[in-house]
Amino acid sequence: MKRRKRWLTALLLLVALVFTGCGSKTGQEEGTGTRAIPVEVAEVSTGTVAIYDTVTGSLSPAVEVAVVPKLGGLVQDIRVSVGDQVEKGQLLVQLDTKDIEAQVRQAEAAVEAARTAYANAEAKIPTALKMAQANYEAAKNSFARMEYLYREGGISEQQWETAKTQLAVAEAQLADAENAHLQLETLQAQIKQAEAAYEAAKNQLENAAITAPVAGVVTAVHIEVGQMAGPTTPVVTIAQLNPVYAEFTLTESQVGKLAAGDEVQVKVSAVREEPFAGTVTEVPPSADPYTRGYKIKVEIPNEEGLLKGGMTAQIGLALDSVSGAVVVPVNSIVTKNNQQHIYILTGDNTVRQCPV
Repeated sequence: MKRRKRWLTALLLLVALVFTGCGSKTGQEEGTGTRAIPVEVAEVSTGTVAIYDTVTGSLSPAVEVAVVPKLGGLVQDIRVSVGDQVEKGQLLVQLDTKDIEAQVRQAEAAVEAARTAYANAEAKIPTALKMAQANYEAAKNSFARMEYLYREGGISEQQWETAKTQLAVAEAQLADAENAHLQLETLQAQIKQAEAAYEAAKNQLENAAITAPVAGVVTAVHIEVGQMAGPTTPVVTIAQLNPVYAEFTLTESQVGKLAAGDEVQVKVSAVREEPFAGTVTEVPPSADPYTRGYKIKVEIPNEEGLLKGGMTAQIGLALDSVSGAVVVPVNSIVTKNNQQHIYILTGDNTVRQCPV
């Protein structure tokens, strides 16, 4: 919302006398029936007066973060309230961890089982290899004898086939023993898989403690103890309010009056009458295609924390100036029947009303 008004300032030089107020003290002059009213007067002059546009906007935090849980769970404890100052990493909300703790214990046991299986298999390799080699040599020698006897007709074909089968089995067992490292690789992969599941369970346990991703002020708590939290709904909102930003939408006739880096005075009446010093940080190169306005941002230091997000802010843009204007103190202007006027003290000490 914008309104144009002429700012009357008492900082300009004063030349003529203007009636500015009446005292409450009354009295009777000696020898007459005329009541004497003490008054204050001020000098007026001509000067240059700036014409301003007052532009209204609102304040917003420098950073605002909606904290969303990484997993769902029952809210067990809430450690913060609205208005609390929090540090990055500080605990905000604690979810129930009974089920997750059971998963962690189960995953830890699976890791231990996988490691034990690997250790047992690794320990058996040398013995198994020696035994397989001995069995193979025995089966090979036995088959050689049976082969000779079979050719000489000393044994039956069935006996020869049995010896041949025993040799094939011994060869297969030796091959398995020699390739035992492949089994170890499989067991090693199972260990890694179990460790990954264990780490995932521990991460879930850590994620049940919802912490602040940034330092700032808690501006909202969206959940209560006993409710279910989920990974799609914020539980806490945190804002960084030093500095804050004032956003204003300017028209095409106003936007050229400001540039990034300009110092401006921002009035926030909800806090105090004295304006806050700010710096223009953003001036868009083109208008919003829908509103046709230019949204600028002004950075305002807020060390004392007086300014809050959503507060109404105003800036004055000097659009023009008038030279030779009659300048009077603001408190000398009286409004009566929707008409502004001043009282002028004449040379014979009488008062004359003059519209302005």
